[in-house]
Amino acid sequence: MSEQPVQPQAPVEPPPMRTLGEVRAALGAGLGFPGDLARLEAELTATLNRVEFTDLHEVSELIAAYRGHVLTRCDPDFEASLAEGVELARSLKQEGHR
Repeated sequence: MSEQPVQPQAPVEPPPMRTLGEVRAALGAGLGFPGDLARLEAELTATLNRVEFTDLHEVSELIAAYRGHVLTRCDPDFEASLAEGVELARSLKQEGHR
């Protein structure tokens, strides 16, 4: 099995994301995880079609979750932590085959 890169290194300083448009722009710039922008749009559409217009709490939670994806990817320790987790899983898998 070949290794798949997560994504290019994200900047350390996350962009401002106070609005849905700013979150969309950050995801569109590749600062989230692969496929995040399309998933956000699909989930946003489904949520807006389901909830009452007076209760947009779920919409806010959804936007905040994807904002969190960008913040995670912009964390300077993210790549190292991910690599450490992959290496730990690899070593545990190898120990299980012995």
